[in-house]
Amino acid sequence: VILILTKYYHTDMGKVLESSLWRSSDFGTLYTKLNLQPGIATVIDNFYICSTNKKKVCGIKNHFCSAESSSHNDRDQSLFISTDEGATFQKQPITFFVETLLFHPKEEDKVLAYTKEGKVRLEDSAF
Repeated sequence: VILILTKYYHTDMGKVLESSLWRSSDFGTLYTKLNLQPGIATVIDNFYICSTNKKKVCGIKNHFCSAESSSHNDRDQSLFISTDEGATFQKQPITFFVETLLFHPKEEDKVLAYTKEGKVRLEDSAF
């Protein structure tokens, strides 16, 4: 399986307006655009693949719900978790802004999330 994340960056606004996660299960001959939340445009900032179990994939959504808002409460922050190489995803809301995410090196059902403040969070990731 091949997963590719594409982003549309608007230079005048200085931010990513949309992103798409594409999946191929035939070595890149055909790609399918994944719809993580039907009916809702979802901007995925990044995605990570578990090094000990390649079927586990985690996408991160960290962005403001509205262009005018900048408070912590107006952020829509979520992990999108897959256990089947990105064929399906489950949304899991989180309460912090993820800078970097790593799967736990020994417990693949947990992720280590690093925040912009330099804090480390250990999350049970519903895998």
